[in-house]
Amino acid sequence: MNEQKVHELLRRYFDGATSLDEERELQRYFAGEDIPGSLEAYRPMFTFFAEERAVKPAVQKSAARTVRLSRAIVAGIAASVAILFLVSLPKTQPDKYAYYVDGQRVYDKAAAMELAGDRLQMLATAMQKARSSMAAFEKVQESNQSLQQFDKISSAYRQMEKVGSKIQDAAASN
Repeated sequence: MNEQKVHELLRRYFDGATSLDEERELQRYFAGEDIPGSLEAYRPMFTFFAEERAVKPAVQKSAARTVRLSRAIVAGIAASVAILFLVSLPKTQPDKYAYYVDGQRVYDKAAAMELAGDRLQMLATAMQKARSSMAAFEKVQESNQSLQQFDKISSAYRQMEKVGSKIQDAAASN
């Protein structure tokens, strides 16, 4: 790509009129070796953008944590359902029911069901608290990511200001 075309693409780039293909072309150009001195000041900006694209977000760790927590919740629900099923099964004698609540044998079916319902309600409440805590944690993670992106954009903006001042200094000296 000749120097005149690069200058034209840069002008269009800073006007916000370039396509994604043209921007990639600029990034490839500035990643190359043979860059004239007049264009060397733009190299850090375009290499910064290429490096940022290569960085993988840290969201994957929190997503894995969320998946593990979700699996634990599902396993807890499944275990509770299994316990309720096993508790409601009759013994070998169909007229006598034996239920275990907190390790104690209970023969009153209604009392056992009431206690099991209370335990399920406690579990549901705990799960709701866990969900709201997870939501708050995710919001904190999103805010943290936004701040990191803002820091990167601020850094790029400072780089662009330096490039702009170098260009102005070069233009003033010519």
